[in-house]
Amino acid sequence: MGKHDHLISYVPRPDRPDEKVDPNVMRKIAWMEDSFMKGAPYFEIMWFCSPREPRPPTHTHTFDEYIGFIGGDPDHPEDLNATVKFLLEDEWYTFTKSVVFFIPAGMPHSPIIIEEVKKPFIHFSGGPNVSYTRSE
Repeated sequence: MGKHDHLISYVPRPDRPDEKVDPNVMRKIAWMEDSFMKGAPYFEIMWFCSPREPRPPTHTHTFDEYIGFIGGDPDHPEDLNATVKFLLEDEWYTFTKSVVFFIPAGMPHSPIIIEEVKKPFIHFSGGPNVSYTRSE
C-alpha cells in the first residue's frame, strides 16, 4: 500500500437514483469528487458504445465545466467515429471529430444527442467544483 493511495480512483461514479445505465450504451470508467476523495475536483470518464436518448436535460452550473468527446481509434484519434449533437446556450453543434468544450459558469447547455456510433468513444467532464451539481 502506497502513501498516496488516497489520491487514486479506480472506481466509476455510482448511479444516481434517477439513472439506470445500460452497459450496451454507456460504460462508466473512473470518477472523483470531494464526496469520494476529500478535496478532489469533479471529474468523470466513460465510454459511449451506441446511440442513446438525449440526456441530460438543459441545465447550468455555478462552476466552469469542460466536456470532451475523444475518438477511441489510436490510429485516428481526431476521428470520433460517431455523430454527436450538443447544445450550448441556444446553438446546436454537430461534430464527428474529437473535441473539448469549455462551458462558463451559468451557460445553459445539454442535452447530448448521440446519433451514430461507429466505434466506442470516450466522454469526460469535469470542473473545479468539488462535486457535480446542476442548476436547472
